[in-house]
Amino acid sequence: MPREISKPSDNFEDEHIGSDATIFQDDNWESRGGGKLLIYTGLPLKENPKQQLVQEFVRKKRAWGAMWTYGWNSASEGQWYRYVCDIPDYDIEKIESKSTRKDIRRCLKQCAIKKLDLAWLAQNGYQTYINASQRYTHFVPLTKDRFEKNMLHLAAKSSYQAWGVFQDDVLIAYAIAQICADSVQLLVAKFDPDYAKAYPMYGLYYSIAQHYLKEQKYRQVLGASRALLHETNIGDFRLKMGWRKVYCQLGLYLVLRTRLMLLLAKALRIPIRLLAPPRYGAILDSLLQAQDIARATQPKVNK
Repeated sequence: MPREISKPSDNFEDEHIGSDATIFQDDNWESRGGGKLLIYTGLPLKENPKQQLVQEFVRKKRAWGAMWTYGWNSASEGQWYRYVCDIPDYDIEKIESKSTRKDIRRCLKQCAIKKLDLAWLAQNGYQTYINASQRYTHFVPLTKDRFEKNMLHLAAKSSYQAWGVFQDDVLIAYAIAQICADSVQLLVAKFDPDYAKAYPMYGLYYSIAQHYLKEQKYRQVLGASRALLHETNIGDFRLKMGWRKVYCQLGLYLVLRTRLMLLLAKALRIPIRLLAPPRYGAILDSLLQAQDIARATQPKVNK
């Protein structure tokens, strides 16, 4: 049975955005690179968190650094942004693209889209996850055991919900959403490329947005920030589905030894590309790109 959904809060802006008390909760962070880089995945931050608190958190986790998005809904366009869908009473006729509406209907005609129990997904979703990972370059997938443990960890928390797309009783796509006050964060969305002709992501994104925005009356569905490591067209896809970009700043903190290693790696970029596995070159590029974006999007101080 679907879990009861928490009701939207009237004090979302005050209680849930930019609070130091909530930013550094473990559930608001993912780890990459074997736990060495911490990525903030919580609610949008209006203000940049205090550097001392970031340093203490990184030190506590024994990580090499942390990355986060802040300055939510910046008035000026820039290099860093996050995707959001906030169309009231979201429905297929509110999507401007005629071809997108057609692809949504194709999926809804061929597939069944429904909520899933995360414990069920833990036991039955790994093959879909592995098939989906074939689309990414420089990506190391989780083991089956780690995938199951991650899903079961989410299953124990009432704020996480899963959705699945089925064709002939085969799970061909899934997504995981997190309920946060009057917002819903779409944390994960994967599909099996062998079933691309069923347009599973069109039906999945549409059904999720319609459910939370039209049926449940949430204020917004939040997506991820722009990608650094994986080349993907998910951003253009979201825009076609009626989402929009919200411009923000990128925060980046790296411990001293990481900064020194990055300087050395930058100087030895060509040998690293020739001798190291391609994944390491991609990670180096993404960190250097993150440094440039963090500097470029940092708010200017009036002198």
